[in-house]
Amino acid sequence: MARNLRSNVNALANVADIQTYEEATAPPKKRKKVQAPRFRCSSCSTLRMTKFFPNFNPSSECEHLINTCIACLRKWVEARVEGGTFEFGKDGKMFGVRCPECPEVMREVNVQNAATKKVFKRFQELERRHVADTVPNWRWCLNPTCKAGQVHEQLPEPRKTAKGGKNSKKQPSDEAEKICVCNECGHRACVPCDRPDHTPETCADYQNRIKGRTDEDDKSRAMLLKISKPCPHCNKPIQKSGGCSSMMCAVCHTNFCWECLKAYTANGCGCTTQQHIRNAVAAAGLL
Repeated sequence: MARNLRSNVNALANVADIQTYEEATAPPKKRKKVQAPRFRCSSCSTLRMTKFFPNFNPSSECEHLINTCIACLRKWVEARVEGGTFEFGKDGKMFGVRCPECPEVMREVNVQNAATKKVFKRFQELERRHVADTVPNWRWCLNPTCKAGQVHEQLPEPRKTAKGGKNSKKQPSDEAEKICVCNECGHRACVPCDRPDHTPETCADYQNRIKGRTDEDDKSRAMLLKISKPCPHCNKPIQKSGGCSSMMCAVCHTNFCWECLKAYTANGCGCTTQQHIRNAVAAAGLL
């Protein structure tokens, strides 16, 4: 009886060993893949994984979730920059692109993070022009290797003395305020002449010396104005060398009509179809 019990125990042990060996030699069970979460882009409506979305909000003021994918955000910024569609501040200090999801504004650092290098360079050019046109007494550094700018305050002109009165002596500060020294690189510029500092030469002597060149520039500018029309957005002169009336400004990329000088909208421009036909016929010499 004891011998049979021992043999049964040994048999059970052998069966247990066989099961353990089979489990050890069996191929590993395939783990179920956990699918990465996907989110729908609010612009292109495509389901994308997290890595296809930026890890920052379009602007520092945005408080919403990031719902625009990297590709769509890049296209949005490019379209706004190339189309000249910007958000401006009344004081001239704000310049940027509106967020695609809310009214907040993407500033320079935000545009740099979202756009390509080419688009960001174009944005900087337009921003510099905007600042120069809107901030009083703003001056860009004339050093070609420096991109800094600053406000150069000029003192009010001294009051004229009454007849018989003595004129006040010229103060050293009067000459100093004519020179703008860049806070970034130290480059000096003559404010009245808008040229690099030409001291000890006076402004009058300097203007006389370059008068021949300025006269030629004035003639060229006058000729350009005769054969060109101003862009309705940036006022830069544009020449037309043929083709239809649709023009694209090379500076601000505004699409406008050559005939009425109004920017094209979804409803067209300010001209009628008959006007375009008459102008085209007249240009062809058929009238």
